[in-house]
Amino acid sequence: MSDRDAVLNANRAFYEAFQSLDAEKMERVWARDPSIICIHPGWRKLSGWGPIMSSWERIFENVFEMKFELGETDVTISGDLAVVVVEENLTQRGYDGISRSQVIATNVYERLGDAWFMVMHHGSPVIAPPDDEPPLQ
Repeated sequence: MSDRDAVLNANRAFYEAFQSLDAEKMERVWARDPSIICIHPGWRKLSGWGPIMSSWERIFENVFEMKFELGETDVTISGDLAVVVVEENLTQRGYDGISRSQVIATNVYERLGDAWFMVMHHGSPVIAPPDDEPPLQ
């Protein structure tokens, strides 16, 4: 399997864990390292295993269902680090009903032994410009 395919598999496992709302599955995709970082959309930076895993538990406790449709995906690999930039189209069902959002995520993976583990996730909400405003190029 190529490095690119292995990284895409690791990225797929992250979103499968996310959709499953299962903290144990989410734990399996992250590196157990004090330097890991997670920035959920609208949240402050979280560092380290404990705070990051607690954040996933809080997210999972407050939603009944999450579905992702992933859009354009860019992969860059340099040695034992890989960066995946992906468009997340998220539909979630929680206590306040159904909501839809779009996020651009940067997921960074590190090869540890024979496997790729997440070392950073940063999600930024996409705020679409008004219809009469052309997109920046």
